[in-house]
Amino acid sequence: METPSRSPLMPVVAAALFAAALTQPAVFYSNQNQYFLHGLAAAGHGELAADWLANTKDPTPVFSAAVAVLYPLTEAWGVYVVFFGMAMAYFLSLWAVVAATPWKPTTTGGRWAFAAALTAVHCGGARALSVAAWGVDYPWYFQAGVANQYILGAGLQPSVFGVFLLTAIALFAHGLPRLAALAVALACTLHSTYLLPGALLVIGLMARLCVTHSPWTAARVGAVALAGVLPVTIAAAVTFRPTDPALFAEAQRVIAWVRIPHHCDVNRWLDPVAWLQLAWAGLGIVALRRTSLFTPLAVAAALAALLSVLQIVTHSSTLALLFPWRLSAVLVPLATAVLFARLLAPLEKRASSTALIVVAGMAILAAVAAAWDITRNGRAHQVGTTEDGLQDYVGTFCKPGDVYLLPANFPKPPAKPGSGSSSFVPVPKSGPVVFELQRFRLETGAAAYVDFKSIPYADADVIDWHDRVKNCVRWYGTPDWDSSGVLAEVRAAGVTHVAVPAGAKASSRRWREVYGDAAYRLFEIVGE
Repeated sequence: METPSRSPLMPVVAAALFAAALTQPAVFYSNQNQYFLHGLAAAGHGELAADWLANTKDPTPVFSAAVAVLYPLTEAWGVYVVFFGMAMAYFLSLWAVVAATPWKPTTTGGRWAFAAALTAVHCGGARALSVAAWGVDYPWYFQAGVANQYILGAGLQPSVFGVFLLTAIALFAHGLPRLAALAVALACTLHSTYLLPGALLVIGLMARLCVTHSPWTAARVGAVALAGVLPVTIAAAVTFRPTDPALFAEAQRVIAWVRIPHHCDVNRWLDPVAWLQLAWAGLGIVALRRTSLFTPLAVAAALAALLSVLQIVTHSSTLALLFPWRLSAVLVPLATAVLFARLLAPLEKRASSTALIVVAGMAILAAVAAAWDITRNGRAHQVGTTEDGLQDYVGTFCKPGDVYLLPANFPKPPAKPGSGSSSFVPVPKSGPVVFELQRFRLETGAAAYVDFKSIPYADADVIDWHDRVKNCVRWYGTPDWDSSGVLAEVRAAGVTHVAVPAGAKASSRRWREVYGDAAYRLFEIVGE
């Protein structure tokens, strides 16, 4: 029998290979177009300092401050390096959790087999292959939570710092509860959406400490967590306090049921796949029943379930926006690691360690090679290309004072419920994507009137955003802007340029075409 492997370098190497196999999108991608906006505006990127949305209240000020410092110094490379590091931290946190279980891999072959299994279910190559074969990104469901919520996702964004919740679980498993509390606080500080799942985890940790130590020990750990999250909690409460009760309630309704129902509406996301994910998370907790993590995770999951039921019963917009089900974004990948390790434990005992090393090494290297190939050939994290010509032109010729009106609309609800999404599903080769021109601000550095994808969070700003989108729907649906008075409204809104998609009937004699292609024409408003 092989002597147990104790090399501290091996998991770090495996984590780096995992991060390489994961793949990253090109900057700027998806949610980055919202979460990088305030930071890049503060850094003086293009004309973004004059953009309406960039001047609304920032929901992630710590992240934005980091972007404002990092991006001017490193540009895209800094973004890639930070995400790579967070992917490694994600792997190492899961590794540390498994290392605290009775079925942890102990030999070199067993450890590499576990690393290969974790890499295989996360890697871009497997996800792209799944989409190519079945049209569905099945591996995604082993790493993401329900309601389209996740930790790693695609590229650097505030949700990535949910990794520190996994780190907190790992620290607690190794007898470091105070550091675990600080890790929870760090996750919440970098993205306040983790305040509720973080609180549920801390309550779970305290419940375990009450049993194994004393209520006083539990209270001290809770106090550490509370002190850590207090600054971000106070800042969020002050920054986003209600302007008026009725206005606040309407803003909450708009965000929850108009802009992000795929995150908030249980009827929208609770499909059979979501049930299977919840069952998978539950199996992971059950598998930990004889470890120090069972009570914390079981308590946290039970509280999340109770709050979810309460939200369903009350249909509360505010509770929906606290995302009690977001804890699943932590529990699902945790269950994947725990259950994979448990399934591999018998194999480690029976198979040759050398054979496991060879097979696992080949699998990991194949995953890294596949990541390189699909990234180089544009098959990962795809974006629509029909907008490129317009954005290239604006990026070259926009000047101070320009404000661009972009087509925006309210997407139709899906035909059936669904809880998953994938950045590996091909985008349309022609025509607008679901979130049209979402990359416009950051790609061009130009100020935009509004777009549907990127939203504010303060109540008055949310109502303003909603009104602006409704204006776009009405304006682009009006054929003659001159006689209808639309042009006067557009001028009063500060717009200087109008992007008109192919097929739109909007027109004015006060426009001068400055750019055109098969997808868009761009007009400058001239004259009085």
